[in-house]
Amino acid sequence: MMRANIICRYVKLLVVVVIGFAEMQTAHAQVDMKKGELEVLPTFYFDAISYSSDVEHKSRVDVYVQVPHEEIRFLKEGDQFIARYEVTLSLFTTTRQLVHERLWSAEVRTNDFAQTASNKLYNLTQRSLDVDPGNYVFTVQVRDQESRKTSHIKRALFVPDYKKDSLSLSDIMLVTRLSTDGEKKTIVPNISNNVGNFTDGFFIFFEIYNEPALDSVDVTWSILNAKKEEQLKKTQVEAITGHKTQMFFKIDNLNLPMGSYLLTVEAVPTHAVGDAKERLKATTSRTFVSRAGDLPLAVLDFDKAVDQLIYIARESELQYIRESKNAEEKKKRFLEFWVKRDPDPQTSRNELMEEYYQRVDFANKNFSHYLEGWKTDMGMVYIRFGGPENIERHPFDYNAKPYEIWYYYQQNRQFIFVDQTGFGDYRLTYPSTDLWGRVR
Repeated sequence: MMRANIICRYVKLLVVVVIGFAEMQTAHAQVDMKKGELEVLPTFYFDAISYSSDVEHKSRVDVYVQVPHEEIRFLKEGDQFIARYEVTLSLFTTTRQLVHERLWSAEVRTNDFAQTASNKLYNLTQRSLDVDPGNYVFTVQVRDQESRKTSHIKRALFVPDYKKDSLSLSDIMLVTRLSTDGEKKTIVPNISNNVGNFTDGFFIFFEIYNEPALDSVDVTWSILNAKKEEQLKKTQVEAITGHKTQMFFKIDNLNLPMGSYLLTVEAVPTHAVGDAKERLKATTSRTFVSRAGDLPLAVLDFDKAVDQLIYIARESELQYIRESKNAEEKKKRFLEFWVKRDPDPQTSRNELMEEYYQRVDFANKNFSHYLEGWKTDMGMVYIRFGGPENIERHPFDYNAKPYEIWYYYQQNRQFIFVDQTGFGDYRLTYPSTDLWGRVR
């Protein structure tokens, strides 16, 4: 595996970086949709983790960019295959003022052609920034030098002032693998944010800062699912080794169902009593997901993903998947359904499946009201046909209810939606037939 070695500051910590149906077409919402355009899923992973800095009045942000081999184009040069890409990191305030911008290049080499198209191998680069505490927006762009293909990720980040309180915790890093050699710890960060493939559990890493120095703290970590149901809660006493203490915790395999989760870590001085416990408590948290690696990023609820096939699958195909004896068989039948529709079986990705659930995700974000977006009429049309080439909006016509007309010129189709209630519940009124497994 292509690895990048990163030495973290101030500590002996080594980071080893280690659709099948005719009407489906790639759609990037050619017009301004109801609440925004379709966001193309990024082809790389990005994480930003903040820590205390040795620079006065600053905090440090470590930025990681992980690019899978399958997402960059390799060329044969001599006996090797080489890929090159550029990363642009831009840091803005919430008022869009540019604070930092970094540009760097990366080169990936391998002697094995099979590794050039692997979805399991990746290249990881890291940069550190010292910034004023506050709210920021990170924009990261990866550009493949050979194919000229670009991909973007945009993310908000709050950077705390770690020197403000007598006890504070850094952000949490998810860790894929941890090993020790004397005082040196070697870790492989988990930049994908997915723990679904770690059958033996996973590690987390964070730092504790305190003034004046304490001798120990009670550390409690807990995990909640999307319904705020507690999956784990554990407390133990940890020794403090100075003003900054590195903490590694192993979270054992919990067999977490597919979904999103919130991990929270709290620390309180061991000898604090009464109101002091709440007053001195420090907290940090982060989200993560549990998802099978062979499913699209947008799929976090497998049973719901099966239900969402309604706009592409025959009733007999849906029934075949739903009648599976167990979860393993259901997933096998689900993937078999998509394998039959894979536009390029030679690659590890199923672009059609990814596109379909990307549209489902867009519909949920933009057309939800009383119903989830994928169940609405606008969601149904968007999932089947993608973004319209033109939208004609009539929100305030005299003596008429608000309505929209979506035009698909290349397919010689148009759809008329009417807001019957005045609360944004647009219903399909034309065509009035051929509603393709309409949910409601």
